[in-house]
Amino acid sequence: MKKAIKLTKQADTKGIRIQIAGRIVGKEIARIGWTVEGRVPLQTIRAKIDYCAYTVRTIYGVLGIKNWIFIDEQ
Repeated sequence: MKKAIKLTKQADTKGIRIQIAGRIVGKEIARIGWTVEGRVPLQTIRAKIDYCAYTVRTIYGVLGIKNWIFIDEQ
């Protein structure tokens, strides 16, 4: 997550939100962890936001990862 935040800062974005769900670090119970850096307005229509969701297979199970990147406001 830290590397993704660092790369988006270099790309001149206004904010990023990353959410990971699943058995993080092999714990018995699935959890949701998220990080927000900068500003990510999800309630306004005028904001330009890129969204991506994908799954990752690990030795502990499947993790779901979602990204919101705030580019600009019109």
